[in-house]
Amino acid sequence: MTLESEVTATPTGGAVEFELTVRNPDADSRNVTFRSGLKADFAVLEDGAEIWRASDGKMFTQALQSESFDPDTERTYPGEWPDPSPGQYTVVATLEIMDEDVEARTDFSV
Repeated sequence: MTLESEVTATPTGGAVEFELTVRNPDADSRNVTFRSGLKADFAVLEDGAEIWRASDGKMFTQALQSESFDPDTERTYPGEWPDPSPGQYTVVATLEIMDEDVEARTDFSV
């Protein structure tokens, strides 16, 4: 059972809003365990080098948390990059769970 994911990047007035959508395409429920209070992280790359990460400089609860994805349902996890400079970027969004890598990426312009 594998979760599917995609990320969108929407430039707004002075920020870029990210949304990681995670789907359970299977007929069975899927339980996941988060490593901490951080559920999704977003990294911005410029020419392949990371220039910003949503979780940098932040602290999160150090307790495992569980969530259940019902069959054929999806959940969204938001993020925001404040005050970006104009340019071409890639966002890499990661669902911060144990036992599986769930990642999505997309290119965007500011």
